[in-house]
Amino acid sequence: MKNRTIALAGVCQAAYFANELASTGKVRDHNGFETTLNSLYVIDCDDISEIYGSDMGNLNTGLKTLHYAFNRDPDYLTILKYTLTLLALERKLNKMPDYLEKIQKNILASRTLRQQDNDYPAPVISKLANTYSSTISLLQPRIILNGKPEYLKQAVITENIRSILLAGIRSAVLWAQMGGTQWQLLFKRKILVNTASELKKM
Repeated sequence: MKNRTIALAGVCQAAYFANELASTGKVRDHNGFETTLNSLYVIDCDDISEIYGSDMGNLNTGLKTLHYAFNRDPDYLTILKYTLTLLALERKLNKMPDYLEKIQKNILASRTLRQQDNDYPAPVISKLANTYSSTISLLQPRIILNGKPEYLKQAVITENIRSILLAGIRSAVLWAQMGGTQWQLLFKRKILVNTASELKKM
């Protein structure tokens, strides 16, 4: 359950950042944002901590979001909707090997664009955003962001949103690999919320 909670917090964290970018045009938790993007590049690992880093502080935004969203806090209902949509999209994506192959190929290609002093320069973000647009964005249900037009019209912001949503799918894949199911979201919700609270204190 701990590993499932961590993976679900990864999905929640991506959903939170997508909502924050759409609503404010920026993110406050830069370490968390980069941690979420970094998860795209950790494919083969022995422990889930290798994906998000051993410091659970990198997932604090996601753990907090999981706690409030799955407790039906009114301020987090939009983020909950995005989280559940990402989980639904992962199930659709899992049945499309051509999309999975394209995503993996593009992520590997984006790695070569990273710079020594900047892991996420504009070309990397653009590559990840285009990957999302040409695969996941074509699936149903689509994520329709409720943000401010002045931010959603800016290419830099929308590319960051698409990139972080791609990373959210990565966490959704991990959730499924850890045995996470829709059934658990309904009937193990309290355990997930309590586990998230415990992890956030660590």
